[in-house]
Amino acid sequence: MKKINVLLLVLLAFSCSPKLKSNVITSFDALDENDLVVVLKIFDDQAIVGDLVGSVKATDNGLSVNCTLYENINSLKKLARQSGANVIKITRHKLPDKWSTCNRLWANIYRVSDPKIYETQIEWREYRKLTWDDFKGKPDRETYPNALALTNSGFGYESGANMFKEGKVYVQSVFNTNSSWVLPEGRTDYVLKHEQIHFDITEIYSRKLRKELADAKVTSNDMLRAKTIFDRVFNEMQKRQEKYDRETARGDEKETQENWEAIVEIELAKYEFYKSN
Repeated sequence: MKKINVLLLVLLAFSCSPKLKSNVITSFDALDENDLVVVLKIFDDQAIVGDLVGSVKATDNGLSVNCTLYENINSLKKLARQSGANVIKITRHKLPDKWSTCNRLWANIYRVSDPKIYETQIEWREYRKLTWDDFKGKPDRETYPNALALTNSGFGYESGANMFKEGKVYVQSVFNTNSSWVLPEGRTDYVLKHEQIHFDITEIYSRKLRKELADAKVTSNDMLRAKTIFDRVFNEMQKRQEKYDRETARGDEKETQENWEAIVEIELAKYEFYKSN
């Protein structure tokens, strides 16, 4: 079953070239660029069991470009991987203000044995399929009495505006672990495939949003048009998710389920060019 979640990242932040810095106190071998690095926000109070590698930060480097929240988090992930760290705990975040056009971030970085334990959001990746361990939420039988499992995923966008240069509009689709759940009797491979397709459909429409923003030549200076396009694409995705649940009867119609799996594979390939920002 699918729970629609609007991941709206419209921060209307200014963009600038960040000043990146790391302070390493414990040395580890560098990670591969595809290795998982989990980012924990300030309010996330999970106890991190592992080695403190050091600290990283992305701060202002003057009035230039490229320091939206999305870009700076990706920059911190690169610094973490270079230091062999796989968990980033944000300790301070300053939004753009009169003193700076950047999102400024400070964080501690850690090396843990299994970073998946700490994930609260999972970015869609073709090589990263959902497992039942990713469904960390508490079942809500009252609201969803007929559901064996529930997937909470969504896509959203973030703008980076700058007084000197138009910025990109970044789109991202994620699965929310703490809002997704499964009943004990629902922990089957078949139901898990059903929930994976829900997440895949979310990814299809995030790619479609990137395409439509690109076709319309929307930049960070035109967020009203971006919002109009987002609303339309999001509504299309919502209807598609509902149709999928109706036709597969919670995933227990095998032939129909297999047809949907084939359709989703074709559509992901159709929008392959738009799988990244």
